Amino acid sequence: MPQNTRPSLHRLVRWAVRPVIGLSSLVAAALAIMAGPGVASESVFLEFGPLSRSISTASLEAFAATGEADADLAVFLRRLSPEQQQGLREALTASRAANTLQVSQWFYTPMGEQALLFAGTLVQTDARQNGQQALRSAFIAAAAEDGEISLLDIIRLFPTASMRVNLTRAVTAAQQAIAEADRTVTVLNAIAQQSEADAALPPPVDLAALPDLTQLGPFRTRKVSLSLEDGDRDRTYPVDVYLPQNLRLIRGTLPVVVISHGLGDSRTSFLDIGAHIASYGFVVALPEHIGSNHDQKAAMFAGLSNETFRAREFIDRPLDITYLLDQLARTNQSDYAGKLNLDRVAVMGHSFGGYTALALAGATIDFDRLARECTPETNIVINAAQLLECRALELTSDPAVVEALGQTGVRDPRVKMVLAYAPVSQLFGQSGIGRIQIPTVIMGGAFDVVAPAVPQQVDAFRWLTTTDKYLYLGENSSHTADLTRMTNDIFNIDRDLDQSIEDALELNRSINKALGVAFAKVYLSTDSAYEPFLRSAYVEAVSQVPFKRHLVRELPASLLPILEEN
Repeated sequence: MPQNTRPSLHRLVRWAVRPVIGLSSLVAAALAIMAGPGVASESVFLEFGPLSRSISTASLEAFAATGEADADLAVFLRRLSPEQQQGLREALTASRAANTLQVSQWFYTPMGEQALLFAGTLVQTDARQNGQQALRSAFIAAAAEDGEISLLDIIRLFPTASMRVNLTRAVTAAQQAIAEADRTVTVLNAIAQQSEADAALPPPVDLAALPDLTQLGPFRTRKVSLSLEDGDRDRTYPVDVYLPQNLRLIRGTLPVVVISHGLGDSRTSFLDIGAHIASYGFVVALPEHIGSNHDQKAAMFAGLSNETFRAREFIDRPLDITYLLDQLARTNQSDYAGKLNLDRVAVMGHSFGGYTALALAGATIDFDRLARECTPETNIVINAAQLLECRALELTSDPAVVEALGQTGVRDPRVKMVLAYAPVSQLFGQSGIGRIQIPTVIMGGAFDVVAPAVPQQVDAFRWLTTTDKYLYLGENSSHTADLTRMTNDIFNIDRDLDQSIEDALELNRSINKALGVAFAKVYLSTDSAYEPFLRSAYVEAVSQVPFKRHLVRELPASLLPILEEN
């Protein structure tokens, strides 16, 4: 059992929301002295319903620098515990390096503006207006000043006479974040127990008798690079295809696997996985989604574009794959000796690529639900995945696109199985996910603060109505390897390991490769010899601390009331 998961996950959540928790730790003190007089210029107003008290910016600066409080601030601090006082000071002074151009570019993108709109309901201007634009100004000014941004910088550079903090919403936001951590811990522990219990059931998995799918398969592979031109969409994009070296020596046909990268990423991040799966007798294609890839992100940060991705990527990404399959079908005889079996296709995707896979499996966007989730009045806390999802609402002015994504769907009938790593999935809602009727694998990490496993992956899994469904949940892993490294740097999750964090990450990636091969073998090649790899016993045996992984085919019944409350 993951005995150390609960405190670690809570430390991560508290670190992520440290500015909110640190500032809202003044609630008790503020309430205790609300009735007294006292107004200061250049101040932070703490507002709790009709009550309001102020703290001067100068007092906060002095406290952050020296740990000493002047007479005004001391009135507040003496009502806080030493731990709360230290938490406030850490929240004020914790800083992060920031590039002025990149900060400016980000906060003028649709996603950046949406993030500030939500934050602006917590932090308002002197006139009690949403603090969206004032916060943007403060962030940019702080980055320009010394290349660092801290909470104290934002307070000091806030461009109105005072900053008004809605403590009611701030406390609610902090409580929601911690409650989400609680749910994630509860879900992880219950899934771990179920997975371990399932793993103990007969027949046992004899690893020594199974091939080692973490190693390359029997086929030597080659790479073919393509450039596809879809004239109907005025879209040209590259594709790398991995396939066995000599197709003519292969008996029968080869199923096709497509790998879809995430937002701000590139197909090149998954070339090793593509080559690995191809070595087991598959053709693997990796398209570049040009409107939401690394180049698009780099262009935004360089000032050459005003958005991280184009909203039409919600439909262009699945259409990229459909067009790719069409092109492979047209050239199957001439370029691939007729060996491609394009009626047996799997789509694997990470993050936004996970969305792409689920859409191709038949999921449709619930635009009404999405509209409710994307308003600060009904949803205080918003994460990065929701910021991405909310951009789909920009498409509502195009009825044809809304019909395709929200009603008819963009399902490709050639796709017979999907595997989604840390998918962005809440925009589908229960009705949209419920339309998927092919084998579906969903993977998530308990430390994912970008697309939190609860609700993004766990809800998607519980909404599935297809018989063949699998949910993998990993301990201590985040959205990407880089984010997992960051978590390790902060909390030293590898401190008790004999191996390095890099070795642990490499094993984790190797298991992803092995599972990709196994699922493709079972559901595309219909090879039952690989079914043992799809059992809890396999993943429990091969995964290791700190990234132990667990598998369930159904959620434990005890979790359903907890998840339905969310």
